Amino acid sequence: MSTPPVSPAAHFVRAWGEPLREASFRARDGYDIRILKWVEGEGEDELTFYRTSGVCDVVVPGADVTHRQEFFLACDPECDEIVESIAQVGLYAARSGKALAARTAYRSQGPLWPGTGLAGFVVAEPFDGEAAGLVLAGGRHVEFLMLVPAFPAELDFAAEHGVDTLTAAQERAGVEFWNPYREPLPLTV
Repeated sequence: MSTPPVSPAAHFVRAWGEPLREASFRARDGYDIRILKWVEGEGEDELTFYRTSGVCDVVVPGADVTHRQEFFLACDPECDEIVESIAQVGLYAARSGKALAARTAYRSQGPLWPGTGLAGFVVAEPFDGEAAGLVLAGGRHVEFLMLVPAFPAELDFAAEHGVDTLTAAQERAGVEFWNPYREPLPLTV
């Protein structure tokens, strides 16, 4: 049996090797959120993954003190412009006092990056094959949640009808949710 990793980053390196890129965002309140990038798969199955490490240093409001979170985004094509917004999601619980959970939405204070219409994320459970959780050395349990970029109208739709209804409507409309450069499509219940 292998030794539990000391951080999500150590786990990721064990599983996927060294990241292609890394960005670090240090907040004034002392938190350091790292975003690590890997490309997995080949051809049509290739996805770029951005995974946080350091969010698990933030206590999740209302949860057991050993329960923590990290986030990841899977996209095609790659979108390095989005990493700062991913880090902001990681700081949300510490700054707002509210935890994010699967089937919730996060609205950013502006576009996810300059020039995009995407304005937040739908928070989802990991898809099949992606780790749902991990126990770190020291006993902290880390839950991994997936981020899906969303347009303001999609976030409004989710607020009114629920995230599950949004997901079903996107599926019916043929929305390529993994494409950060996609155009918004009209959604119906």
